[in-house]
Amino acid sequence: MSSNIWLLITIALFVVLVVVIVKKIRPIWRKLLSILVILLLFFFSAFNFAVPMNPPLPASGPFGVRNEKAFYQHETKYPDMATEGQVREIPVSLWLPDVSDGVYPLIIFSHGSFGVADSNMSLFDELASHGYIVASLDHPYHSFTTTLSDGKSINIDIDFMQNVMRSQGAEDLEVLMEDFNKWKSIRVEDISFVMDSLLSDAKYKDRINSKQIILSGHSLGGTAALELGRTRSNELIGVVSLEAPFFGDIVGIDGDEFVFIDDEYPLPVLHFYSDALWGRMNEITTYEMNQRLIDAKSDKYVNVHIEGSGHIGLSELSLVSPILTNALDQGMNTTPVYEKIAKINEATLQFLEVITN
Repeated sequence: MSSNIWLLITIALFVVLVVVIVKKIRPIWRKLLSILVILLLFFFSAFNFAVPMNPPLPASGPFGVRNEKAFYQHETKYPDMATEGQVREIPVSLWLPDVSDGVYPLIIFSHGSFGVADSNMSLFDELASHGYIVASLDHPYHSFTTTLSDGKSINIDIDFMQNVMRSQGAEDLEVLMEDFNKWKSIRVEDISFVMDSLLSDAKYKDRINSKQIILSGHSLGGTAALELGRTRSNELIGVVSLEAPFFGDIVGIDGDEFVFIDDEYPLPVLHFYSDALWGRMNEITTYEMNQRLIDAKSDKYVNVHIEGSGHIGLSELSLVSPILTNALDQGMNTTPVYEKIAKINEATLQFLEVITN
């Protein structure tokens, strides 16, 4: 049922609850039982209204889509981010064209600060249905929750969550730079390691076109993807970013502004922006490089404004809970979620068609 129907049911149950509470019903146990039953139904309908769990947008490509999981372990340079001892395990969710042969471009995706590997599932389904292999990472301690190969669950690190929230609008650039470099460094390590692992994994290496690898990510994940797009540009053909700053391009601080590298960004970039930043980036020092790519007016850099969306709304959390998403985005998500997803999917496919041909 739609969220509007659940809202009507919730309101109706609330009215009934008030009537039952006011009305004289004897014996008293019957009244209490009625109130309990109505309360249970009320909370059930309210939950379904708040968290409707809408399905992903159906894929439109010619291929069926197969889902798989892979787990890769290595000794991390960041011991506090290890999942056991000195070892860090990265769970990877894969979307593949459901065919027995063929070689396909690889897209590696990194979610936002508190996201999960399924954060943009409709996009992943769509890409796989058009002949791309998508590998989306869970980042232990940065993901809302992560399930490792042995079934162990790792929840988001609370200090990390609090520090990210506190960084919003922060004016101390030195502290912000220190924090952001720490957060993105583990992401860069994760993505780089998983890319190498997939290309050497006997199960996948013969299915991947190693000459056509694209990195992608949302927010913090996009920042890490953009940094690797510069440091490993000879192994990649492009980056798809959902509203992420080029933090890896910052080389210093001058007063109240970050100083960015002068070198041109080496790869084609498709960058999506929400109403939270579009038209404001020249006011925010963190996004100077983003504005530079917009001002370049080059076919190499494609910038798409998703109107009626907030920052979190560029993920697919709206499918799970539009109320929560809109609360986090301060009411910016006015465009229907499937319409936003369709626009992101279409623009991504168009960009990938250009850079892979």
